[in-house]
Formats: sequence, C-alpha cells, structure tokens
Amino acid sequence: MTSWLESFRDQVVHRSQVGRRRLDATFTRRELDHKLLEVGERFLALVEAGAGAVPGEMAMLVAEVRGLQDRLRAQLRDIAVLEGEG
Repeated sequence: MTSWLESFRDQVVHRSQVGRRRLDATFTRRELDHKLLEVGERFLALVEAGAGAVPGEMAMLVAEVRGLQDRLRAQLRDIAVLEGEG
C-alpha cells in the first residue's frame, strides 16, 4: 500500500510542477505581449514624428496599424454619439 501512496504522491507533485511551469509560461507570454506592444507603439510614434524610417517590409504593417487606429477612432466616436443620445 505504501508504494501506491508514494506513486500517487509523486504523480501529484509532478502534475503540480507541470501546472506551475504552465502558469509561469502564461505570465511570461503576457509580459512578452505587453513588451511587444510597447515596442510597436514606440516605433510607430517615432515614425509619425519623422524620427524613424519604415523599412520596406514594415510599411504594410504600419499602414494596417494606421487603418485599425482610424477604425477604432470612428467606433469610439459612434459609441460617444450613441451614449449622448441615451
């Protein structure tokens, strides 16, 4: 019976270690996502200020970001109008 309990305990410990590593990886992924967002925002600010050139392969991404920013501004204006009507 003792070996069964030891085996069960080892499995519980192992699974808790795996769970902890997954949780750590999730937090690291979130931190990476936030840092990439910060890098992108700073790069775009430099481009818009004329302080940085956009490499050819990035031009399409910058254009897509600008389009999304325009769409978001329009959506936020629509929301503000609707809230003002209510």
